[in-house]
Amino acid sequence: MPSSSPAINFPPLQTHTYQHPHTHTLIFLHGRGDKVPSFLTALSAWESSTALTLRTAFPTFRLVFPQAPLRPVAAAAAKGERLEWNQWFDVWNTNDFSDNEELQAEGLRESVSGIRAMIDEEAEMLGGRYDRILIAGISMGGATLIHTLFNLEKPIGALLGFCCRCPFSGSKKTLEQMRAVLGLPGTPQGNEVLRKTPILLEHCIDDPLVRIESGRNLREVLLNFGAERLEWKEYGTGGHWFKAPDGMDDVISFVQNVLEVVDSGSGKDVDMDI
Repeated sequence: MPSSSPAINFPPLQTHTYQHPHTHTLIFLHGRGDKVPSFLTALSAWESSTALTLRTAFPTFRLVFPQAPLRPVAAAAAKGERLEWNQWFDVWNTNDFSDNEELQAEGLRESVSGIRAMIDEEAEMLGGRYDRILIAGISMGGATLIHTLFNLEKPIGALLGFCCRCPFSGSKKTLEQMRAVLGLPGTPQGNEVLRKTPILLEHCIDDPLVRIESGRNLREVLLNFGAERLEWKEYGTGGHWFKAPDGMDDVISFVQNVLEVVDSGSGKDVDMDI
């Protein structure tokens, strides 16, 4: 596919009602086959040990939830079936992501382009402060953001990835080769973004869909590419989902440490300057 594949203008659903100044934006990508309304319902049940959710823990964050487009499932079409999923990119074999992996490139190229544009728009709202943009994703959403991070020109506030993997990591590509898979315009040089962007990865050992080995491989890929501010959290149980309350506790602690948040969610004045 040509590198000029158009970006998708994902319809964002922003659900935060401001009671404080808008200081940061969190862009959160759902997993394969999901839709934003159902994802938000499930996400609202993800609480910390003190009953904090993302919204109550970070009341000055603008929360943006893009919707993945419907895409044909090529593996079904090969069997004469017609099937479409809401997905950031298509996958041929969920039991072996390396099988016919080139299929993933077209959707990743479009999705990464769209998310990069969204990051630019959100940073503009914040006076050009890319360091106040956080991106988060679960499963395929997280995998999409890994390649987004590879192709960003400026470091951002943080990346949070949950039960996710790195597409095209099985062939031991370099960072430059990983970028070449998508061939996006404006591809950066070097690894400054990876070095400077804080990264939190969470994964459950009993995840039946994205195996813990894939998550650990993602960690090693990022470290080999130069990530210097990476935290890895794995939990014994929890399946292919967010771990509660431990996972939310770790998210809140990580974000507070990264952004120097004081008294988050307490109703007091919040200092989020970084």
